[in-house]
Amino acid sequence: MNGCHILRGVVILGLVATGCSSLPGLRVLSGQVTGQDTSAQQTVETSDLVMADKSGMGDPSIMAAADRIEAATNDAADIIEIRRDDVNNAFVVNLVMPLPPDPTDLQASQAYYDTLRRVVETTWQGTLRESEGSGTLQVNVLVSQTVPTLDAGRSEVGFVLFSTSIDRQDAIRYLSQRPHTLNDFGALIADGTMTFDSPQNLYTGQPNHPMFMQNTVASGSQSGQ
Repeated sequence: MNGCHILRGVVILGLVATGCSSLPGLRVLSGQVTGQDTSAQQTVETSDLVMADKSGMGDPSIMAAADRIEAATNDAADIIEIRRDDVNNAFVVNLVMPLPPDPTDLQASQAYYDTLRRVVETTWQGTLRESEGSGTLQVNVLVSQTVPTLDAGRSEVGFVLFSTSIDRQDAIRYLSQRPHTLNDFGALIADGTMTFDSPQNLYTGQPNHPMFMQNTVASGSQSGQ
């Protein structure tokens, strides 16, 4: 499959073609923007935005679903928040993935977005029982960055790189037609079945699932799992 076919068949790869230069959040994360005028440095003045487990463990069955999804994706994604949003009739999963590769490397880009497809599809599949009764399934992909904060030292914050939403029944129909390809996934976007946006805003949620990064107010250094 050549690069042009990928770009035609998969709407999300249009983001790859634009590159980091047109995505402010990625420019910060990739080091293309430096100095005191970056949005991250302006905004992250408090540990409120730090991606640490501030809300405690939630429903054990939902937490177990998150563990299964991470294992099924070979830890390609780290789920940091998973919960039912009754106000918006949605089941929401926020997860962290690595930055996309250099957009000029079409082979690496194809591999990355195919992994992204797998992660989103596995998240839908892995939460079908827990999301029962919700109208939509929302999977948001974050990328993380270590930044200085005024009251928490150097800590992890996240940018919402991709935001997806699909009607739960549409997701069930899609999952019943396996196997899937990257083009199949792109078709969901092209025909409007799934929304796929790149909001590039700071993550302001409340993590409730054990994470690979934790707030390190005491030591001022990043800790691992």
